[in-house]
Amino acid sequence: MKNLVVYVVEDPTQVGAGVERFLRLQVELSLEHGWAPDDLLLLTNFPFAHRGVAAREVHPPARPKTARITSFYKTWCILRVLDEIGDDESVWYHDADAFQMQPFAESPSTRPLAFTLYATRQRLLVQGGSLFFDRRARPVFEWVWQALTERGCRKDEFALTDAGSVAELQGSFELLDGSWNLGTTDFELRYQLAEKPIRVVHFHPERDRHRRVFVEARNGLGVDPLTPAFRRLLAAEGLAEQRLADADFAPTVEATPVVYRSTSPLARLLGR
Repeated sequence: MKNLVVYVVEDPTQVGAGVERFLRLQVELSLEHGWAPDDLLLLTNFPFAHRGVAAREVHPPARPKTARITSFYKTWCILRVLDEIGDDESVWYHDADAFQMQPFAESPSTRPLAFTLYATRQRLLVQGGSLFFDRRARPVFEWVWQALTERGCRKDEFALTDAGSVAELQGSFELLDGSWNLGTTDFELRYQLAEKPIRVVHFHPERDRHRRVFVEARNGLGVDPLTPAFRRLLAAEGLAEQRLADADFAPTVEATPVVYRSTSPLARLLGR
């Protein structure tokens, strides 16, 4: 299986230290989990190398203004990777801020494409930050590419969700449980519904709210979804205080009041 991370920016001359920090984290973490360097695919449009793993510099076409930056470049890169992998190979794509917590060597699915869902209040939506796929998924990503480039779709997650109702793509998808992409949105509910242990955490260590939930474990459940090894890597990159990486770190439950606001027209009329 290949481990794919894409980081393509509009202006590659303005790549900052934060971007390189995230890519170093990904390389360190992947090597610790036993990935072979040749199976790490870093696709960027700027130079990067760390511990013998060098990014492959790519040059995508011009982006339509209607398409989100990350969605457009990610989909283009995935289509390129699909051209290169063998019939018996699979790919784990994940965002640069989606971090592997447990070792795994193969896709958890036998379908062409597998993902988790956002449990939003309005609709179920594909989470595009952690995907497992193989060459059979090409028609899906070609459909997403057309949605981004020809139909004015903004995000690949919207297009992937809509692809679920395309007749010729039926049977291509499998829904994974939340342990494969645990993020900050509705963290407490998603954590409780996910299988354990958590396999992939998805958060931005430089954002205060994300750091409180994951790094400091100041969430409503008082649970720590990170491994000690990952905490040490965060501390080494200056993304966690040393005390949070020490062996005796233990989270404390911090009660979080929940204020419910109904979205029904009647409730809005009554001010509830």
